[in-house]
Amino acid sequence: RDAVAGSDFPYALLTAGAAVLAFCLVLTALDGGLRAAVGPVPLRRAWRGLLARSLAAVTVHGLAGLMMAVLWRSPYGPVSALLVLLPMCVSWWVFAQYHRERAAHQATIRALVQAVDIKDGYTRGHSERVGQASVLIARELGMDDDRVEVLRFAGILHDVGKLGVPTRLLRKDGPLTPEERRVIELHPEYGHEMVRGISFLGEARAAILHHHERLDGSGYPYGLAGTRIPECARIVAVADAFDAMTSTRSYSRARPVEAALAELERCAGTHFDPRMVTALGRVLRRSGWHPAVTADEPAHDPAPAAPASRTEVPR
Repeated sequence: RDAVAGSDFPYALLTAGAAVLAFCLVLTALDGGLRAAVGPVPLRRAWRGLLARSLAAVTVHGLAGLMMAVLWRSPYGPVSALLVLLPMCVSWWVFAQYHRERAAHQATIRALVQAVDIKDGYTRGHSERVGQASVLIARELGMDDDRVEVLRFAGILHDVGKLGVPTRLLRKDGPLTPEERRVIELHPEYGHEMVRGISFLGEARAAILHHHERLDGSGYPYGLAGTRIPECARIVAVADAFDAMTSTRSYSRARPVEAALAELERCAGTHFDPRMVTALGRVLRRSGWHPAVTADEPAHDPAPAAPASRTEVPR
C-alpha cells in the first residue's frame, strides 16, 4: 500500500498541477472577458494580474486536497487526512474575519459620506462620482487593483472635512467672501484629522489633505507644487474638478463633458497634472461618462455658469 501511494504521488502531483493551471487559465479568460465587456477597464489591461492572483489561491487549495488524498492512502488512513482540515478551517476563519472587517470599513465610509450629503444637499452624490472618476484615471494609468481601491476611497472621502464647515457656507448661493472662503478652505485639514486613525485608507489620507493643491503652488492648504503633491491627490483633484463642472450647483450650471474636459486641458500644467487630465480625457472619450449616482437637482433655478476660475477649485 505504501509503495502504491509513493509511486502514485509524483504522477498525481503533475496531474494536479496541470489541472490547477488549466482551471486558472479558464477562470482568467472568463474573468478578464467580463471586465472588458462590462467595465471601463481598457482591453489591454483587462487580464492583467488575474492569472497570478488565481494561481496563488487555487494552488494552495489544490495542494491541500492532494495532501488529503496522499494521507488518506498512507498507513495512518483517513484520520491523518482529517488533520489537513484543521489549517484549512483556520484559513477559512481568518478569511471570514477579513471580510467582516472589510464590511465594517465600507459601512463606516458610507456613514461618513451620507453625513456629508445630508449637510451639503447640492453635492449629493458628488463623493461617489469623484470616487468613480478617480478609479477611471487610476485604471487608465495602469495602477494595480489595490491602489485603484485606495483611490476609490480617496475620491469618496475627499470632502469628509466639510462636516466641520458651517452649513450656511456650504449652501450659500453666489460667491463667497474672502473670510468665508478661508473657512471652507479648512475642510481638507478637518477631513485629514477625521480619518488619520483609519489605517486601511493608506495613501487616501494624503489625497484627502492635498486634493486642493495646485501644480503651480497656488492651491491650499499648504501651497505644495509639482511632484511634492502626492500622486493620489493629483488624481482626486482632477476627478473633483471634473465632477464639479459637470454637476449643477447653487452657483453654476452643469457643463457638458467635452466642455469640462476642455477646461481641464486648458488648466493642465498650472492647476492640474497633465498626466491625470490626459488619462481622464482618454477614457471618457473612449467609453463615455456614466456616473452611478446623479446629483439631486436644486429646488430653485441655479445661477448662470460660473467663470472658469470658480470651477477649477470646487467648494
